[in-house]
Amino acid sequence: MRLWCFPLFATCLTLGVQPAQARPGRKRPPKPPITFKTEAEHVALVKAGKLPGYFTKTDLSKPPVLSAPSALLMEFDTGEVLYESAADTRRFPASTTKILTALLFVENTQPEEIVTCKNLNITKIEPSTLSIKPGERFRAEQLLYGFILRSANDGGVVIAEHVAGSVPAFAQKMNARAAELGARHSHFVNPHGLHNAGHYTTARDLALIARAALQNPRFADAVGTPKRTISRSINFKDLVVASKAKKGFYDVVLGADGVKTGFTNAARHCFVGSVTRNGRRLLAVILNAPRSAVGDTVPLIEWGFARYGATTVAVSGQRAAWVPTKLGAEGRVAGVAAQTVHITQDRLHPSAVETTVMPTTNTAPIRAGQEVGTLVVKRGGTLVARIPLQAAHAIPRSVVRSTGRSPWLWISLGGGGLALLIVRQRNLERTRRARRRRRPTVAEPL
Repeated sequence: MRLWCFPLFATCLTLGVQPAQARPGRKRPPKPPITFKTEAEHVALVKAGKLPGYFTKTDLSKPPVLSAPSALLMEFDTGEVLYESAADTRRFPASTTKILTALLFVENTQPEEIVTCKNLNITKIEPSTLSIKPGERFRAEQLLYGFILRSANDGGVVIAEHVAGSVPAFAQKMNARAAELGARHSHFVNPHGLHNAGHYTTARDLALIARAALQNPRFADAVGTPKRTISRSINFKDLVVASKAKKGFYDVVLGADGVKTGFTNAARHCFVGSVTRNGRRLLAVILNAPRSAVGDTVPLIEWGFARYGATTVAVSGQRAAWVPTKLGAEGRVAGVAAQTVHITQDRLHPSAVETTVMPTTNTAPIRAGQEVGTLVVKRGGTLVARIPLQAAHAIPRSVVRSTGRSPWLWISLGGGGLALLIVRQRNLERTRRARRRRRPTVAEPL
């Protein structure tokens, strides 16, 4: 040790201060909290990504303050939009693309179908990946879990080639399916969302795609549990897959049940989040957030549940209305709702909810489960939902009602005709007897 170090060391001992290297594991003091004086300063910090989004609990009339430039909140049952900001602006979706890829996968495979990786360059795909090897085999359901929870780009390529034969052919299917769902401002060129200038969507389009995907039980099951153990044929060391939103969303938000994170340098932070409480589900989309898309999703959904209540107008599998029938053994049939529907009610401006039955077909015979009408729901005079109604049971055709008239009419007509016939016959008999009595008597000869 050099001589000039001794005075410094002695000073440390005298003052009771230990040298830094003598205190291993010392934690740095926490950073002081960010403070602000005005609401404008608070908003500026949120927009800069230095603070998470928020909403004012004491004044729900104010929309939430978010960092992302594009956002949308949707009532899942009806598709009604509760909040939107630049929802039709084109944005790069990053890995939220995988929602559409997974939807096509479940629509074109069976759960136990075997999917084999035939791509010899699969190991060159940019992470994140499942480290899939050429020739590796998965059951379709296991690949779905690994793909959507790990956000596995190599899994997307394997899915695309299995479903369509190639990535370009699969991209064509993606665009066609998106258009069917009403997502007409999007264009997809790959199944994983790695950056491409021609690969884009909007918050509204992505909400439509996610809503359709969540209506598929296999997809909903895949995203509903944020951590899974999968089975595979080659790589036995990589079996546990978990959503990247597990800690910040699934483990924090009551009722969180999906859906997908995304990030690239060009897309920034993206997230599609779903929360279900008391049977009611809200769906949020956040695109291009500077720091935390989940940090915007949580206050947006919480504001939605706080500001908007819901009225249940139909429960799946239960009678929602009576539908009149014609030519049937019964004059009406119970119309069972094909789905559960909650109608949003703005707690600050409630409106009356009205329902009307519009028969689709009501002429017997009617099969059980046959669509017989639509329950039209209006809130404050505005159409908000159309719910298909299915026959609760079969209604056979009635012979006596073949003309659509009441059977009592036929009974009355038949009885009346028989009575007239009897009266007429009696009158004829009376007339004959009277004629015989009026005939003159001829005298017999002596």
